[in-house]
Amino acid sequence: MPKLIAIVGGKHSGKTTIIEHLIAELKRRGYRVGAIKEMVRIPTLDTPQTETDRYTIAGAETIVAVPRDETVVFIKKRLSLKEILPFVAALDYVVLEGFEAEKAMPKIVAAKTADEAQSYLDESAIAVSGVITDLPEETKKLPRLKVPILQAIKQAKTLADLVEKKA
Repeated sequence: MPKLIAIVGGKHSGKTTIIEHLIAELKRRGYRVGAIKEMVRIPTLDTPQTETDRYTIAGAETIVAVPRDETVVFIKKRLSLKEILPFVAALDYVVLEGFEAEKAMPKIVAAKTADEAQSYLDESAIAVSGVITDLPEETKKLPRLKVPILQAIKQAKTLADLVEKKA
């Protein structure tokens, strides 16, 4: 099974930027890396009135679409993280966006403000990153943290070192 790291935080807090730089650095180190994005605000990625949508309406429980450059598997129910992990078992690392409720894995907190960072910080946090790292007035508001505050773009290597140790 791969090592897991979750990136958690509010909307527009820098999660995607952290993830893309972390993935690039882990790939540079020779690891096989994947990502899982929790998308609780939208019901489906399948496009209405396409053939795959029509298969869903007809009752198919699993639909596989195979365009030229990828394979997409639509499983027509929400799976738990435990049920998803066999699909990524061959990877070294999987970076998750979201999954705040998962307490058993290390997390990097992405935040815009000190208050937002505080709302996501718990014993599973290994670092704070995101938009807040460009706002010294916000980072000064944070109490002494037991975790580092790291800029994903400028400190991707340090962030990846931390992930290698903690994931």
